[in-house]
This record gives sequence, C-alpha cells and structure tokens, in this order.
Amino acid sequence: MILLSDFVISGVFMDELDIGRFLSVDKSDLDSCLDVVEHQELIGGVVASMRIHHMRFDGNGRPVVKALAEALYQYIIEYCISCKNRPEQLNARQAAKLTKEARDLFRHPVVTIDNPDMSGEAGEALLFFLSEAILQAPQVVAKMELKTNHKDEVKGSDGIHMKWNSQDEVVDFYFGESKMYQDVGRAISAALDSVDGFHEGEMYKHEFNMVTKHFKYADEDVREAVRDLIKFGEPGPGVRINHACLIGYDWSEYGADPTADVKKHVAEFRLRLLADSVRLAKMLNARFSNFEKKHLRFEVFFIPFPSVQEFRNAFNEALN
Repeated sequence: MILLSDFVISGVFMDELDIGRFLSVDKSDLDSCLDVVEHQELIGGVVASMRIHHMRFDGNGRPVVKALAEALYQYIIEYCISCKNRPEQLNARQAAKLTKEARDLFRHPVVTIDNPDMSGEAGEALLFFLSEAILQAPQVVAKMELKTNHKDEVKGSDGIHMKWNSQDEVVDFYFGESKMYQDVGRAISAALDSVDGFHEGEMYKHEFNMVTKHFKYADEDVREAVRDLIKFGEPGPGVRINHACLIGYDWSEYGADPTADVKKHVAEFRLRLLADSVRLAKMLNARFSNFEKKHLRFEVFFIPFPSVQEFRNAFNEALN
C-alpha cells in the first residue's frame, strides 16, 4: 500500500535529484527555427495549454523548413540512443558510429511524387524537440532503439517525457502524440482519437512499464525513484498524466511576394496567425467538449507549415 507520507518523501527525493539536468536539447536551437505567437484564447472543460508556433523566415522571406530538419538531425543520437548505452563524452569516432546507428533506426522511405512519405517520424522527432526545449521535460525512454525492425513505426505513444512539478509536488509524465495533416481539423481529431484509444486500451500501463524497464539514464538513484512512483503499470499518488500533442498542418499564408519587404511580410504573417488563433481554439474546444477523459492534461502545439509533406521530405533528406 502506498501512503501519502511515502509520496511526500518520494516527492522531496525527486526534487533533490533534479530531473532537469537530463535535458539534451538547447532551446536556442529551437528558437533559431521556430517562433511563438502569444495569444489570449483559452481552452475550457479540460486543463490544456494551447501553444502556437511557426517557422522563422530567412533573409529572403522563405520559411526555414530545411534548417528545422537539420536542427532535428543534430539531435538524433540523443533522441535515439539511451545515455546508458553511450559514453557521456563522445570522441569523433564514437559520434560517427552512434550517428550511423541512430540513422539506421529510421525508416528511410523511397519517396516519389506518386509515393510520398506518410510516416510520422519527422513529427515525432519534432515533438521530442518541443517537449525538451519548451516543456523542459527530458525524454525518459529512447523508444527508437527498442524497435526490432527499422521499417516498423514506434508503438504506443510518440514519446515519453517527464519532469518534476515543484508547485504541485508531482512528477508530470508527458505521453507524446504527433499528427501532421494537410487539414488542421483532421490532425486535431486524429490526435485526440489516439489519446482516447491510448487509455481505452490501457496502453499507458505498457508505457509506464517501459519506463521502469528501459529508463534512458544510467543514474540508479533516479531510476529507483521513478520505479517507486509506478506500481504495476499504474501511476502512484505522486504521478500525473499529461499528453503533449503536436498538430502540424498546411497553411497557405506562408506564400510570399518575393519583392515584398521581409520585415513587413513577417509582421503581417504573424498578425494573420494571431487572428487565426480564434479558429484554432474554437476547433480544439469543440473537440474537447465531447472528450470523456477530462481528468487528463494537455499541452497542444499548433505548427502551420507551408507543406507538412515538404517538412517530411526535408527531414528525410537530412537523414540521408
């Protein structure tokens, strides 16, 4: 039996262990590719934060899609390979070897006009980036290295992250869900349908067991503290479940007049995206109104792309 006193002791212990030291993504790398739009819209009925980001623009007014893909590629070792399975400090030879190992874990689809890449790997890598840089929640299971066939997709959630919430004195677990579609409404529905199925099928039990069996870091004190918080696949009193959702979609407003003033173009683009936040919030609220599992918490990242397919292709090019 877990007592409240056990939770308090464990909570203090988790705070002292400083989970944040395991973060691998430098936020400046994210900021160089993505900007954020501050908005006033609120989500009702559930505890959810709605975050709106967009591609930054280069000096010629073009969105930095390829730069974002390259930034993700720079972190494929951290994303794919557990810290316990690699040296803390890599020399050039070790880095080259692990980069190849990480690259080999991706599907590398043969992309043609008639056979576009529809896999979710680019979005999953981006969600890892966002969860570490924005939520400040380190990845705790490197699910990519657990695949038995590189052609398979990762099963279950699209990522598992966690952090200590000092205000509420709980450990927040974030299960990732990345959906990128041409239509934003389809992406929202697909993400929440997946979250619903995740709990209906009690997939969270499998995911929590993965945390106890495949904890990414070599620190045994933290490993044991995490194990103590999870009992038989169920979250204990000191654990809170969150879902981090990436909603990627096509947005035609990226189109630019090459003769236009870049600074003015970017300012006008951001105003249009701010205005569109009302539409996005309305769709999200409508979908949450029929969502039964209102005890869950959400972090929802909206990212419009000139083309989600272009982003997938850029990510595959970076890998290859």
